[in-house]
Amino acid sequence: MFAFKAYFWHGDVYINKKYKYAAGEILTASLNTDFFDRIEGEDWSAQLKKYKKKLLLSQDMDYLNYNSNVYKASDILERINDLLMKLPPYKDILTLPIKRLDDILNDYSIFFENGLKNDERENITWDTVSEYGTGEIDDYGKGRFYLHKFAPEEPEKILEYDKNFANELQNFNRKVSDFFDGYTSFVESYLVVHRIFALFIDAFLHQKETFLNDNELAEFFDAFNKTHGMNFQNIPCRMNSFRYKSLKDASGNSILCEEIHFDDLQSFLYFDFFHGIKYNYIPNKCKQCGKYFLIQGGKYFSYCDKKLADDPRKTCRDIGSRRRYGDKCKNDPIWQTYNRAYKAHYARYMKKKMTVSEFEQWSRFASEIRDKAIGGEIPFDAYYTEIRR
Repeated sequence: MFAFKAYFWHGDVYINKKYKYAAGEILTASLNTDFFDRIEGEDWSAQLKKYKKKLLLSQDMDYLNYNSNVYKASDILERINDLLMKLPPYKDILTLPIKRLDDILNDYSIFFENGLKNDERENITWDTVSEYGTGEIDDYGKGRFYLHKFAPEEPEKILEYDKNFANELQNFNRKVSDFFDGYTSFVESYLVVHRIFALFIDAFLHQKETFLNDNELAEFFDAFNKTHGMNFQNIPCRMNSFRYKSLKDASGNSILCEEIHFDDLQSFLYFDFFHGIKYNYIPNKCKQCGKYFLIQGGKYFSYCDKKLADDPRKTCRDIGSRRRYGDKCKNDPIWQTYNRAYKAHYARYMKKKMTVSEFEQWSRFASEIRDKAIGGEIPFDAYYTEIRR
């Protein structure tokens, strides 16, 4: 249910060959959800592990509270399903309806009471009912009894199962265990997004507010792992298979992709995140609205392009650019000088003391000499004199 194949091509990733995302897009979507406090506070991971143990059939199981535990576990599982259907890639790749815990248990109904008489067991109709469940007819006209209350055979009877039932019992416990393990892995992957990825992105990856070179990335990666107990070394990146596979891009051109099979989300996110960084595809936290957005190659941004609620004509990036420029002009002598010179020359242009071409020529010159001053290529005194001419 939680496994998928990912095909990597430059800054793109194709999930199960069909669904195309930008590198880092799935991580960015997870960063923008608000389930972390709830999942961590209610400790869903520990809860799932607890109920898995309680629902395995064994001689020492909690026989009297089995049905109650089924529904307590199902409540957590359904809340996780709600989250799954909001997050890529699962919102795209999961087949509906999602297989539920009671479906698993009904696949092994031989281990549970049904309250039916012998003749009722042989002739299931829509009217068949007991305290344990109801009758159903499938698309092929075959009847089956679907349990809603789960009362397992008494623990002592497990010792009486013949070899065939013993094999079925082993299969049942394995299916239940795998089912819970998949959900537990997803929950732990989600927690990793906020405990590790978010902290590294916020506090390390964007320290310099520009794209990092390879050496800087390696240094920040090591610094993060050394100073934080929860770090990337704690993520077991598991890849079940690796090979190259030719796919078609949106234009119908053949592309040679790296095909990797992932069983869990956090392994995919780990690989996808650092793969994307190579192409400058990196999540960043908008300094205006606080939401994460994805920088996709090209130019580095500290603000997203989300429209403002109170003025849809403007974006966070519009507001942020003005604010950053204003901050520079207040605190940086080089930018202060540039801003004053720009206003003075613009006033000349408005008064027709400069032509359009003269103003454009000066603007290019001013930008070039400003950048040289910022880079320390010319002293401030020379810069101050030249830009005011």
